[in-house]
Amino acid sequence: MISYYPSKPDNSAGKVENVKEDHNGIYDLEVQEATDSAAARRPGERLRALGRRISAGARGAGTAVKGFRMPRFPRWLRIVLAWSIVIIAVAFIVGAGLELAASGKIAKGVSIDGAPVGGMTRARAKSVVEQKVKPITAPIQLCFEGKQYAIDLKSIGSKIDVDDMVQKAFEAGKGSPAALRVFRRVFGIRIKRDIPVEAACTKESLIGVVTTIARKVNREPTSASISLASGSPKIVPSRDGVKVKIEDTVKAVTKALPSENRSVNIAATMVTPEIVDSKISKIIWIRQKEFRLYLYNRTEEVNSYKVAVGMPQYPTPNGHFHVTYKERNPTWLPTSEWAKDKQGVPQPPGPNNPLGGYWMDIGGGIGIHATPFPNSLGSQASHGCIRMAESDAGELFNAINIGTPVFITD
Repeated sequence: MISYYPSKPDNSAGKVENVKEDHNGIYDLEVQEATDSAAARRPGERLRALGRRISAGARGAGTAVKGFRMPRFPRWLRIVLAWSIVIIAVAFIVGAGLELAASGKIAKGVSIDGAPVGGMTRARAKSVVEQKVKPITAPIQLCFEGKQYAIDLKSIGSKIDVDDMVQKAFEAGKGSPAALRVFRRVFGIRIKRDIPVEAACTKESLIGVVTTIARKVNREPTSASISLASGSPKIVPSRDGVKVKIEDTVKAVTKALPSENRSVNIAATMVTPEIVDSKISKIIWIRQKEFRLYLYNRTEEVNSYKVAVGMPQYPTPNGHFHVTYKERNPTWLPTSEWAKDKQGVPQPPGPNNPLGGYWMDIGGGIGIHATPFPNSLGSQASHGCIRMAESDAGELFNAINIGTPVFITD
């Protein structure tokens, strides 16, 4: 027979954990000191306490261990969450169905050169785009100074790839992940994408066509001129030269190819002539048979002077000249044989100098000058030069500039 001898009661030898429900409906596990030491020492009581602890945790209320609580969601919140999941699932299924139904169409919000093609099949979109680009298939007109020079698009190998534009429009809506496409379907979100017109050409051919047109446009500058046909000077306006900028014109045409703009200005450099209208001021016209020199301010007569011209054996040449240089109180250096013993001998300014006090050279050894022999005026008395009275020569000298045109006629 086995005997059990009770030991001294020990309050710390056993603990009973009781489950208590608080006023919020959340179960707490409360630890109490066992008051009945005899019961605490019984194995059956200890097993029953352990079972109550496990049962409390299984009920999902949350285990309270030394003050820690695991929350439990209220019933209404669990219902809301459940319905939300159902709604999202249904919406996703609907969106997936819509996306599948529109799998062969272009996404809404996509356009080609501004023309909306969203929701269309590629065949329908191609028909719309072909109508849209019709004006772009017309020839381009190069324009300059009111004239037009046509460029046939076939001559430069230009083509518009409608099929490629439609395909890019179709792919614009298919490039996103499937989930994102479904999301857009559910909420009606449109993508915004415009596919530009694609128009290409063979650059070498375009350069060749522009170069050919440039030959028709290029021109040399023309200086202003003076006509005496009407009996008085008439100024014929100058004309700028033109040099076409081939590279800049090619760039302008290339830029216009995909647009409806069929008129392109030729890029060119204007070349200024040597003599423009504004440079013409004073004009000298010498009429030999009248023995007179006429001074004009452009087309208006300012004054006229009595002159002497060349002798028959040393005639004054007719033609168009201009003043090359002027000299006051010139030194005369005779080189012609008619100078006889004075040939090659410089004649300083003074009474013995036949050039007087003013010399206006017009080239070829010929000049307009003052003379110390005023009685020779009104006759053929010189060796080719035009003689003037001293005061008249001085007045003319001060009125004209180097470059002043000089006309000598019969």
